[in-house]
Amino acid sequence: MCGICGVFGTEDKGLIKSMTKVLSHRGPDGSGFHIDRNLMLGHRRLSVIDLTTGDQPIYNEDRSICVIDNGEIYNFRELRKELEKKGYKFNTKTDTEVVAHSYEEYGDDCFKRFQGMFSIAVWDSNKRRLVLARDRHGIKSLFYTVLPNGDVLFASEVKSILQDKRVKRQLDYESFHYFVNLRYVPREKTMFKGIYRLLPGHLLIADKKGVQIKPFHKPSFKLARASEDRIVKELRKMLKLAVKRHLVSDVPIGICLSGGLDSSTIVALASSLADEPPRTFCMGFGEDTDEIEDANMVADHFKTNHRNLIVKANLLKEYPKMIWHADSPKRNLYPFYLSELVGRHVKVALGGLGGDELFGGYTWKYRLAENVEAARKKLDQKERNRLIRSAKQMIRFQSKYGDISDDRHFEYLKKMHYLESDVDLYLGTQSLDETFPEEYLARLYGKKMTKGKIPRVHDVFAPYFNGKYGLVQQFMEVDYRVKMVDDFLFVEDAMFSAHSLESRVPFLDNDLVDFSFSIPPSMKWQSGQGKMIFKKAIKPWVPKFVFEKRKQGFGSNVFLTYVNEIEEIARQKLPDGNAVKEGLIRSEYLNDVLGREASPHLQKHYCLIWNLLTFEIWYEMYIKSDKVENPTKGVGSII
Repeated sequence: MCGICGVFGTEDKGLIKSMTKVLSHRGPDGSGFHIDRNLMLGHRRLSVIDLTTGDQPIYNEDRSICVIDNGEIYNFRELRKELEKKGYKFNTKTDTEVVAHSYEEYGDDCFKRFQGMFSIAVWDSNKRRLVLARDRHGIKSLFYTVLPNGDVLFASEVKSILQDKRVKRQLDYESFHYFVNLRYVPREKTMFKGIYRLLPGHLLIADKKGVQIKPFHKPSFKLARASEDRIVKELRKMLKLAVKRHLVSDVPIGICLSGGLDSSTIVALASSLADEPPRTFCMGFGEDTDEIEDANMVADHFKTNHRNLIVKANLLKEYPKMIWHADSPKRNLYPFYLSELVGRHVKVALGGLGGDELFGGYTWKYRLAENVEAARKKLDQKERNRLIRSAKQMIRFQSKYGDISDDRHFEYLKKMHYLESDVDLYLGTQSLDETFPEEYLARLYGKKMTKGKIPRVHDVFAPYFNGKYGLVQQFMEVDYRVKMVDDFLFVEDAMFSAHSLESRVPFLDNDLVDFSFSIPPSMKWQSGQGKMIFKKAIKPWVPKFVFEKRKQGFGSNVFLTYVNEIEEIARQKLPDGNAVKEGLIRSEYLNDVLGREASPHLQKHYCLIWNLLTFEIWYEMYIKSDKVENPTKGVGSII
């Protein structure tokens, strides 16, 4: 894990130094620069592989190719052997030098060969060509902007791009709309107008012709016809190889352990592959839903070197710092606390993210999908149309005239509406957050959001529902390609980087992901149970009590957090805050929610209130402030 940044089109040593310096938390072990006639690259290093000769930038023999990167290429040793046979000479033991020579040999196709997580910048001085690449799963973030004069700026974090005073700090209203309805911003958009994310598996190429963005990888979903026994055998092989690859390091590695199926599998395999007991870590909030006891049982079973952290979250103190690291208003930033603990002991940590998306772990989503499909089959088209019309009319009435305490009935009404749309069905499964009916937005949004045409959230997800596969398979695909990338992976990368910690995700090993795409969904989701093929594969490795553990998310209770931490400051700040003043949110809506006695029935509204509080913090730090400085004080000093 490192930090990269650069500018194509301008030479300003002071600018590249400030862009690099603001990323120092990502790489406290060193910095490096390359400047070549209106091309500037900056790098901050976290030393993980090749501690002595791995400083970046890295060059080829004649220094015509310059590379900086963030992440790890796990198959770099195999690629190095291939390149050595072709006559390439190596001066370091780092994976970055493999990138340089791979680009020499294969050009843009080299990125298809990399097994790992990365954001990479390659400068080809002979062709005066800059190539940016982001790994196919979107594990590592890479942001960019193109200025009116054609200059291209890029960085691992937006705050680095904002060091250039030519970059205007403006809110993107479309992204605010997504944020309100999803709690995250999907795909290439960010909260900043004109600043974008490079999509997973894509290249950005900048040269004298301009800027071109193109994919170098597209997911393939070709279902296997093998027997279940054969698939289980192959899956075991893939899981072992994935964990083995992710244990490559020249520094100690830890594992974030929840006691669930995914993290316990990683611990089981790491225990069998490593020379010494793994270091494991678990975090809780001192609540009944904590997973610490489950993690302790797994740690005891495998005799790991285990540590627990009980967090009494002080969001009003920590949120400014969390949001500064995320460059975005976000509610689910609790990995900040876990990474703080883990970062005291190791530089690299493995986690179980990706297992649910690939093997069918979100059972409540699939159950709803099956129920709706069953209802569709029971109703003829005339009956379906009648129910859909009735649901729409009731949603429209509640949106315009209903009391806010009755909004919870949207859940039932939208189930009838789901008879019509697979996309809306999927959006109805997005955790606690509400994807508000379009009619409701007029009640919620201020003039700035209603005077223009705001795209439907529905349209972001529609391309993934093409009817080629069943609903369960499509749910898994969109979770993997959007929700996992733009919410979960984004949060993990930002919060772990905050404490100079590299997070690794073995389940997103290229070969394992490709194989998971070939497994028929009927082997993942059977008789109301998720991850069935995965459970059969790991049964010899994981103790029985892990299979009996109830699945739960990682976070704090929304209602209790609202009452204990959010309510008072929300009442003080939100009705006259930036969201209201800028015409984004109606003060009447906020006063209605905040003026009522707290009730669990309003939990979905509290999710939005919580999100809007993080927006106020972000807006003050990133839009209204002239500087982007790591805050040292709590929320009260910001808003």
